[in-house]
Amino acid sequence: MEPVALRFAADVAWIEFGDPAARNLLTVPLLEALPRALAEAEVRGARVAVLRGRGDLWSGGYDIGQIPSELFTTAPGAALDHPFERCMRAVEACPLPTLAAVNGHAVGGSVELALACDLRLLVDTAKIGITAAKLGLVYPHGGIERLWHTVGPAHAREILFTGELFSAADALRLGLVNRTVPAAGFDAAVQALAARMAAAAPLAVQGMKHVLQLLERGSLSESDVAGILDLRARSYASQDFREGRAAFQEKRPPNFRGS
Repeated sequence: MEPVALRFAADVAWIEFGDPAARNLLTVPLLEALPRALAEAEVRGARVAVLRGRGDLWSGGYDIGQIPSELFTTAPGAALDHPFERCMRAVEACPLPTLAAVNGHAVGGSVELALACDLRLLVDTAKIGITAAKLGLVYPHGGIERLWHTVGPAHAREILFTGELFSAADALRLGLVNRTVPAAGFDAAVQALAARMAAAAPLAVQGMKHVLQLLERGSLSESDVAGILDLRARSYASQDFREGRAAFQEKRPPNFRGS
């Protein structure tokens, strides 16, 4: 079984990952394959990428047994170039809007994978949490930063300091997910949300994602603002903007082409 499977349907790239027999653990081959799948989705013109664990589980997280004991003793900085860290950065940097279809329990590093995506839908039967405190580990700072940006400092402390697995209702309360969905309607909800994003103007969505990413990194520099103004100028000059205005005036759904 390949660690990652990629298929396309109606402008959406569907990416399934893992081996259910091994709890969809984030192995090194899987972590190396995910960025390649996202890059292929972009090259092939997808407008949205949906990540989903195989079977009825998101993931049991990263297999801590794969962490070499000498990781921090020989060259501590090497941890920043670990396949896990590279994968999380690649998912976060993907220019396409990404949707984590968290279709089952999500533990440890797999929560960070969901946080690296733009939106998160969680099946209401799942539990989710970062359990580093119960393993005696300081969680990677990149993941803590993603958690902080997503849920805020108070909720980040609750999640990290307890190391608990939270119910879907609590995950929604804490801001870990955008929405919880009953299991019977989960697939339909994921497909509907992906379709709505795919129907939007790609230049607009990807441009606004870029602006959000800049804002998450801190205050905007002059060059950041100049780049944003260039993005806005290109959107105003685009065929999609002309189509959007025409569709609004004619009271019909727009047909965006990404140009």
